[in-house]
Amino acid sequence: MSIEQLLLVLVAIVLVALIFYVSSALVASEWSVDGPFVLRLLLVSVIAVLVIPFVRDITNEVEIGELGLLFAFVILIFVIRFMLVDELPVSDDWLASIVIALLGVVMIFAVQELADRFFDTRMLSLF
Repeated sequence: MSIEQLLLVLVAIVLVALIFYVSSALVASEWSVDGPFVLRLLLVSVIAVLVIPFVRDITNEVEIGELGLLFAFVILIFVIRFMLVDELPVSDDWLASIVIALLGVVMIFAVQELADRFFDTRMLSLF
């Protein structure tokens, strides 16, 4: 892995952390964060950037097709539920985690499309 690829992965992790911060703030209506929540955001974004595409690739090798994306999304919901939602003031934890994951994935794909069109690069190429 070259230094440029490492830098791109680090930027992707920070960008995904910001995306999950915005989606969790929209769901919980609370825009303040503390130190442990920032660390949880970074851990969730590392999982989203590195682990989930790896799981998706494994399911593609097993030849179950698009079911791998669904499986990766379910993993993301569970990670968000047990890592992020515990710190948020929401009434229904599972619903909040599903909405945060859905908003996060939609924003990630939007950022990917914008980076691809304006800068001709695959910013979040793992997605």
